[in-house]
Amino acid sequence: MLPLIVQNLLLALGYGALGWAALSLSLPPGYSLPFFPAAGLALGAVLARGSQLLPGVALGSVIVQLIVGQDAGFESLSPAALTVVPAAVALQAACGAALMRRFVGYPSPLDSPRDIVRFLGLVAPLGCLVAASISVPTLAALGILSTENLPIHWAIWWAGDTIGVTTTAPIVLAFIGWPREDWRPRVLTLVVPLGIASVLLFTTLWHLRTSDAIRSETEFARVAASLAHQLESRLETQVEMLRSAQRLVAVSGTINRGEWHDYVVPWFERHPGTLNFTWNPIVPADGRDAFVASVRAEGFPGFDIVDRAGDGRVVVADRPRKGIYLPITYVEPFAGNAKVFGLDPLSVERSATAIWATLADGQPRATAPFRLTQETGEQKGVVVYQGVRKAIGDRVETIGMVSTALRVDDLVGAALPEATSEGIEVCLLDISQPAQAMLLSSDPACLERDWTTRRIGMQVPLAVAGRAWEVRLRTAPGFEFTTASAASWITILAGLAAITLLGAFLLLTTGRTRRIQELVDLRTGELAAASRRLLEQQGALAEAQRIAGLGSWQLASDGKTLNCSDECRRVLSLPDRDPLRLDDMIAGVLPENQPALTQAIDKALAALSHLPHSRQSLDCTVRDRHGNLRVVNVLVDGSRSLDGGRTLRGTVQDVTAARDTEARIQRLADFDGLTGLPNRNFWTSRARIAIASARRHGEMLAVLFIDLDNFKNVNDSLGHQTGDRMLAVVAERLASALREEDLLARLGGDEFVALLPNLEGPDDAAAVASKLLALREHPIVIDDHSLPLSMSIGIARFPDDGADVDTLLRNADMAMYGAKGAGRNALQHFVPEMNARAFERLQLDNALRHALQQDQFFLVYQPQVDVDRNRVVGYEALLRWRHPELGLVSPERFIPAAEVSGLIVPIGDWVMATAFRRQVELREAGSTCTMAVNISAIQFRRDDFVHRVEQVMAATGVTPAEVEFEITESALMDPTPELLQRLDRLRALGIRLALDDFGTGYSSLSYLKRLPIQSLKIDRSFVSDLPGDAEDAAIASATLSMASDLGVEVVAEGVETVAQRDFLHQRGCRLMQGYLFSRPLPSDALTPDARIAAAG
Repeated sequence: MLPLIVQNLLLALGYGALGWAALSLSLPPGYSLPFFPAAGLALGAVLARGSQLLPGVALGSVIVQLIVGQDAGFESLSPAALTVVPAAVALQAACGAALMRRFVGYPSPLDSPRDIVRFLGLVAPLGCLVAASISVPTLAALGILSTENLPIHWAIWWAGDTIGVTTTAPIVLAFIGWPREDWRPRVLTLVVPLGIASVLLFTTLWHLRTSDAIRSETEFARVAASLAHQLESRLETQVEMLRSAQRLVAVSGTINRGEWHDYVVPWFERHPGTLNFTWNPIVPADGRDAFVASVRAEGFPGFDIVDRAGDGRVVVADRPRKGIYLPITYVEPFAGNAKVFGLDPLSVERSATAIWATLADGQPRATAPFRLTQETGEQKGVVVYQGVRKAIGDRVETIGMVSTALRVDDLVGAALPEATSEGIEVCLLDISQPAQAMLLSSDPACLERDWTTRRIGMQVPLAVAGRAWEVRLRTAPGFEFTTASAASWITILAGLAAITLLGAFLLLTTGRTRRIQELVDLRTGELAAASRRLLEQQGALAEAQRIAGLGSWQLASDGKTLNCSDECRRVLSLPDRDPLRLDDMIAGVLPENQPALTQAIDKALAALSHLPHSRQSLDCTVRDRHGNLRVVNVLVDGSRSLDGGRTLRGTVQDVTAARDTEARIQRLADFDGLTGLPNRNFWTSRARIAIASARRHGEMLAVLFIDLDNFKNVNDSLGHQTGDRMLAVVAERLASALREEDLLARLGGDEFVALLPNLEGPDDAAAVASKLLALREHPIVIDDHSLPLSMSIGIARFPDDGADVDTLLRNADMAMYGAKGAGRNALQHFVPEMNARAFERLQLDNALRHALQQDQFFLVYQPQVDVDRNRVVGYEALLRWRHPELGLVSPERFIPAAEVSGLIVPIGDWVMATAFRRQVELREAGSTCTMAVNISAIQFRRDDFVHRVEQVMAATGVTPAEVEFEITESALMDPTPELLQRLDRLRALGIRLALDDFGTGYSSLSYLKRLPIQSLKIDRSFVSDLPGDAEDAAIASATLSMASDLGVEVVAEGVETVAQRDFLHQRGCRLMQGYLFSRPLPSDALTPDARIAAAG
């Protein structure tokens, strides 16, 4: 037995693992579990091993508490939670074990109705009261559980433990319970059904919990969005009222105190949270005395212009700011605001910033939150100022300002009175300085970054009078209970009842089965003694049982008469007469199999002359009673007795289905399922045989390695289904072009290999390869798509280029790559120098894998020019690679390698992020140019592409309207619904889309009107020979005309001469790029200045 400390550690780990699994069913903050199998593990372990395992139970509970705390986001778990709950769990296991011993009498096999009822109806439910009754009130007192839902938490805790005990405790006892002889035989019959039931219950509860969580999130989103909108509307109304007061003063020119009172007082009854409205005229420094005297004359003899000192006291103003005063002259309501009467808010630092701003532009400006002068509590306030401008003659003059002071807590409470009843916590922040958010309303804890992530939460930005505010909302404790469906509770109760009944049934039936088995074992022992006396008589019976279930036959001692079973007659379609002869059985198989069957029978008989036993087996073909051909296995078994007598018997069995299955399996193992051609294994085995034969006879053979050119474009543009159909047609055409003795196979993908034996001369292989290349003259037509059949073929000859299959294949493969490098649709013989080139390719692939990590890539930027305005309107980001040893590697060399290896995806992400960051820098420097980024077909067709773009945009802060994605035509040739949806999502983000390398793919121009693109890029191959090449001139002109009709911009690439520029410009192309205007520029050469030097 394991040491005690190991037992406790294993129990703790098991308890923690089961608890962790059950936590997926929990309601936040993770303590209410409707199914907790760890409770059953604890009870079963303590019952089987005693109280010495209680420390393991407590330690396992500590592990669960730590997991819960981490998931709930607690900064630190309460020591009380880490001690009281594990202690309660251990006490529950001890109490459950005591109840079991008291009322059931453990050790017990739990196989009688009385014991089962007491365990399921008394021990489990009563014992599980302990942990729930201690832990739930403790966690509520610590603030971890909400007191409003305390009974619900208690009920779920108790039910989860009870279900866990009724399901898991019997399973644990089946493995380690006592008496072992009673529990061990019940492992499978008890554990498997209860385990399946537990998994089904767990799965059902998990789906219900997931459904409730989705319902809670949906309901929260609805309520939170409504509350945020209410608050936004209330703030907009407040600012609009201020504008209205400004217009009143501006229009009237002069307004008295009574008019101001009548105008603003009704507002306070309709909109609580507003502390005051004020009118502050501009008082020049030299007009102070006259102004003070005029106010005193209105009945305020003690009036003077005052400032707010740094310690909050109000003192007489001793100097103007910028030559003026802005004293609060009218303030309503006066009661409660008398302290600010005459106050010059320019003396308040947070107010001065907003005031100077509104006096400058006449727009409402809010202050940062601060404690208002007239505030008697701790509530934060905000003042919104609005400069008042008045037309005087032909000029506009600022004559003062109006303001409104807000007590933010009161305003939020009045605007969102239903937030508490809806179970939503609201927090309002001023985030005008993102690095230092300021609390406007609610608990300071909401300043923490994870305040909205600990529960279901939402953040909504608000623009308030020139300040950036943010309202944060999250669910209050117990919100999930308000949205939970009754199905969860019904499932918990039904699960408890069902598991209890199932446990009772299984315990009862397995116990009864055990007792019956004991009786059976006893009777079997008695019968075994009697059976030994009958062994000789049962010998013949045992032999008959050996061949039972098959058609059987036996040849009589005369060597001619045949005794057959009914099944034998049916399988061989023998005549319905007796006696049958051996010749009748032989005649039952087809004539071509009769000699073999006769020979098998003769061999079996002949072997008995010197052996005691002989056996022959063979497959024969028969025709059944319906005329169908069937395969029958005939077994001939001969035996010789001690006295020399010979007996011939056997069986027949219909094995048609088995032989068909074997044949299909053999074909799947040797042939390609798509094309029907031999696969690599079959071809390799035949090639080895052919090479061995050629070596013996001094013959020549060749291996052709065939790879389709640009097949990847077909897959990417028209889909894999079209690609598969094309491969099947290619296989047929290749096979038809080869000789009968040649062997063609598909290696995989678009690669084929042909074995050409019995060649007479070294040029014969090239002749066959040329015949295959001639197939290009007949394009393959699939669904109205005419697909050219172009292939690259590498040739390796035996014995010159290799002495074995692997070498010939490898060398033919390298020769094929040489054919591709020579321009495709070509053949190439292997030469030894190709090994060096293959090594170079491998070296390039390895270097690529380190280039991104070692910061070897960089971007250059080629300007895109508007020739009408002679200005740079955008840049195309171009990828470059500077390798420390290889130097500057051409993109034409490394980009295809990156696409083959899949590294183009992380490289493309790096290009996108780098270009975005440079675009942000240009924008901040004052540039209005766009940034074009090339997107590879592989990168674009990934399911997570749009999501990745969103992540990079968020990380870099780029503006979508400043970004253009250039996507190659080959990636867009087949505008499937999924592809169009992906393009629409990019357009919805605001990103411009351009079709790159237009005219080089297989697509039809009619696809353009289905694509949400904004521009086409004429490939440089159509520009380089302009204007002299008539065909290129026609293509360029047609493209420009078609694009104009579709409302699509055109960018011409590779413009290098004035003649090319003028030709394109005369036909309506105003956007160009190329060496005529600028070579690609390094990042530090980009400037906000968009002008260029006139070319030509």
